[in-house]
Amino acid sequence: MAGTSERRVPLAGSNRAAPVGATLVGDVDSDERIPIVVYVKRRTPDKFPTGSAGDLARLARPITRHQLATQRHRSHARAVARVVRLAAERGLTVGGSDPVARTVELEGTARQMAEIFGATLRTYRDSERTFRARVGGLTVPAEIAPWTRAILGFDQRPLRTRTPLAQAQADMGSGSGLWPTDIAALYGIPLDRDVSSICVGIVALGGGYLASDLAMAVAGMNRPPPVVVNVPPTGNGGFGSNDVADQEIALDLQVLAGLLPKSKIVIYFAENSAAGLTDAIHQAVFDEQHAPQVVSVSWGSAEKYWTGPGRDAMQAVLADAARLRVSVLFASGDQLATSGLTDGKLHVWFPASSPYATSCGGTQPVSAAGNGAAAAEAVWNAGAVGTGGGISDAFPVPDYQSHLTLPKSQNDGAIRRGVPDVACAAAASPGYRIIVNGQAMAMSGTSAATPLWAALVAIAIAARGEQIGLLNAALYSNPGAFRVVVQGNNRVGGKGYDAGPGWSACTGLGVPKGADLLAVLTAIPVA
Repeated sequence: MAGTSERRVPLAGSNRAAPVGATLVGDVDSDERIPIVVYVKRRTPDKFPTGSAGDLARLARPITRHQLATQRHRSHARAVARVVRLAAERGLTVGGSDPVARTVELEGTARQMAEIFGATLRTYRDSERTFRARVGGLTVPAEIAPWTRAILGFDQRPLRTRTPLAQAQADMGSGSGLWPTDIAALYGIPLDRDVSSICVGIVALGGGYLASDLAMAVAGMNRPPPVVVNVPPTGNGGFGSNDVADQEIALDLQVLAGLLPKSKIVIYFAENSAAGLTDAIHQAVFDEQHAPQVVSVSWGSAEKYWTGPGRDAMQAVLADAARLRVSVLFASGDQLATSGLTDGKLHVWFPASSPYATSCGGTQPVSAAGNGAAAAEAVWNAGAVGTGGGISDAFPVPDYQSHLTLPKSQNDGAIRRGVPDVACAAAASPGYRIIVNGQAMAMSGTSAATPLWAALVAIAIAARGEQIGLLNAALYSNPGAFRVVVQGNNRVGGKGYDAGPGWSACTGLGVPKGADLLAVLTAIPVA
């Protein structure tokens, strides 16, 4: 082609390094079919900085799914049409287009993707699987460049949930743990509320579960079972393919089932990748059939592993969640202040670091004799594993944290978004008792704290009779609803952050005072 159609514009922030700790197998076959998703945007930049008072006020304005869809068709249909037209001109297959999601699904050979988008694709193998990864940056044809937010799907490198087994053994409990209902009791979370109106979403990037395990767990907690729905319906077929992912689904599902009897729990299964996670959260947010009011996500990875465009695509989805009043909670990670990296820097997880997310850290509770309450708590730090937390490298201080005395980043001395927002029990002692393959086991991790917090939010939504959406402004405005954690740190080799009075980059605002926090969340006024 002649003229401008040959020009390609670099996609800013799209450069990717080779996967760390993986072995190069070789280049992807040039004839292999590669599915991707192009995320489009408006040409004009957002009016307000991310997380600013104006930005959060914009997202808090009430809107229905139908109204948002109408708005999107008006604002993004032309951008979508441009991408569809380009695909036809270049011989790519269009799998689908959605102005509401601001996406176009394309498919072509690896050779075509290299010619059109400059994608260098290689195959790698790590300890668990073989996967495709993109190395280097992307370029975008000039005719769609101003409207291109991100291109996802080239790279299949996996995200994390649980700590690798070799490290997790450093935090193994001595018994079979406490049932999630017993851990809820440590925080005064009521278990007698009618939550039959509640639907909670779980994002599962792989694995599966056994219905018999769930039945055994709810019977052990003496709780009525929830209704469980798999999306897609075939998503439950992978049990036994990945012990870590199987354990994660069991943990998320059984914590929510124990605290939310007779509720509906929808599991959104997706590929373990940044593209899969982004799509799964979008599915949950726009699921009109099940309409989850809360979504619990135990997956993520260090911010440095996300490209700028990849973060932008996720940010757009989480902004939609805020607009539609869907509360999304994320685990802050289980590898302390470094996120397990050895580059000499500290790292927080994304999407936990998003200003549009509520991030959950972890503690080590100590039970008081006799009354079932937690007498004291420290930061969860078992040496090789422990709560993630710190200062974002990617996001400015959001408005709801502007009144805090945040620590400076130990990477560059700047002050930005602090992680996590909240915390609760995550250590293996006592640990969360769950059933996996018919056997009781004690689980630890911020991916246990996250569904517990999601259940607490769901109880508040049931009491108020309406959704809340982004929780953070209400949480930070009511520090008295938390018990501050003042003991411990999430340091690795001396680098990291300490607990102390007020908010900390280990456990956020602290752990919930169940009754007080429910009163706060129930009383939030509707905009």
